[in-house]
Amino acid sequence: LYEKYLLLFGTWFIIITNVLQFPTLVKGGAFLRKLVLLTALFVICFSAKTYADLGDMTLKRGMTHKDITTLQKNLDFLGYFKNDEYTTYYGDKTEAAVKKFQEEVGLKVDGIAGKQTIDYMKAKTRQIEVVKEKEAAEKKLAESIQQDLKTAGLYNGEITSVMDEATKEAIKAFQEKEGLDVSGEADNATIAKLNELFPKKVEEKSDKTAVSSRAFVDFTRKYLGTPYVYGASSGKAFDCSGFTTYVMKNYGIKLERTASQQFKKGTPIDKKDLEPGDLVFFSNRGKTIGHVGIYIGDHKFIHASSSQKKIVISDLRTYTGKYQGARRYIELKDEEEVEGGKKE
Repeated sequence: LYEKYLLLFGTWFIIITNVLQFPTLVKGGAFLRKLVLLTALFVICFSAKTYADLGDMTLKRGMTHKDITTLQKNLDFLGYFKNDEYTTYYGDKTEAAVKKFQEEVGLKVDGIAGKQTIDYMKAKTRQIEVVKEKEAAEKKLAESIQQDLKTAGLYNGEITSVMDEATKEAIKAFQEKEGLDVSGEADNATIAKLNELFPKKVEEKSDKTAVSSRAFVDFTRKYLGTPYVYGASSGKAFDCSGFTTYVMKNYGIKLERTASQQFKKGTPIDKKDLEPGDLVFFSNRGKTIGHVGIYIGDHKFIHASSSQKKIVISDLRTYTGKYQGARRYIELKDEEEVEGGKKE
């Protein structure tokens, strides 16, 4: 970045030096007007280079820059920066907040907001946004179900947007009445029947909180080397299905706990159509489904390996487990789509 500034100053100096070689320009104030014009053009160019998007330049202690305000806002959203107001100065509080974030996501703790730190920050922000969107969708669904059941005369409580016991009992009554499996859960068959009896206005799906495949893969990769422990899903250690459960939970998606249960749900995907984020399943040790990992592109998948005792990346083409299929639980976007750009 400083090389660009030096180039701009050098260009400006050369132009002014050349102008001074022509005395006629000085007469009648022409030189002054030229100087003002050139200086204005230089300032515009300089400003354009200076105020880039967050992540295009490294921010660190002692700097003053408007991107630092954006950095502080992002840190505040994630719960690391608490202050009465945002500034353009990278001081002790900003540095401490960056260090705390770096420590918690497993990056080098140097207090410098470089590209990797900011990319992780953006990914974490998207995770939180997706979880919030998921929670909002669940509340909206509960509200819709309660309203439908009230219309059907099966629910007499308040519209709380919460799947409480009263709502579950009303769902059981509806399921029994319609000849469905009586579980008290809002399963797909129950929701489909409610939508059939009480049609809803179709709304366009928003992509405001779309998650990029790159951010998703970056999030999974930060757990490389984490120990394998059977039955674990804590974030400090994992087994295979514990790892997939943990990752998807961070994106607002609740998975069943075992690999065989995860295989039973989700959208089936052909091997040739695999995309980052898809779960890939294998049989081993005599089990039909005994292992699961997360596809990350280029024939690779990340998983908790019991043989290697840690999170590793393997190649589908050479992996020893017998491939059984894939399931899609999350729709990821290309980076260009998330950023609003146009894919070439």
